[in-house]
Amino acid sequence: MSNDFMPMSLNSLNTAYSAKTTSPSISDLERQGINVIEQGKDTGLQFEDFLQLMVQQLQNQTMDNTADTSEMLNQLVQMSTVEMLSTVKDGLEALVNASTLNYAASLVGKTVTVGRLDDEGKLKEVVGTVTGTGTYQGMSVIFVDGEMYALNDIMAIGELPKKPEKPGEGGDENGQKTQSVG
Repeated sequence: MSNDFMPMSLNSLNTAYSAKTTSPSISDLERQGINVIEQGKDTGLQFEDFLQLMVQQLQNQTMDNTADTSEMLNQLVQMSTVEMLSTVKDGLEALVNASTLNYAASLVGKTVTVGRLDDEGKLKEVVGTVTGTGTYQGMSVIFVDGEMYALNDIMAIGELPKKPEKPGEGGDENGQKTQSVG
């Protein structure tokens, strides 16, 4: 079999290919006027971006290809609605966070029962006094006798009653103490 149709060896082809596919650095891209956004940041269009696109579309329309103003108005209304809903969502999140922190602060000085799973996967009830509250990694926490617990780990405010050893012992079917008359 002849190698006439393969003038380059595979090694030289790989070298040429890898030289062409090296990624430019962030500074190279920024020098070219390309805006580089950090990973995880919001990259969606803002309302002002939409308005700039709409103005460009109006400026660049031709007699043959005019912009559909009713479609633009619909898009403008949709963008306004999305922006308003985003503002409402942010406000509600702030209100919920403030309410949660207010509730957690009301527990300071009170006895609570907190549930924790032990190494064997069994529920362990920890009873103690709330000494402080706060947030940790975006989650509301309480401090019970120096240990940190999530706010949603609270099983009861106060101490839970002891479970009876045998079913039916210690009360009726509703858990109420019964007295015999006689």
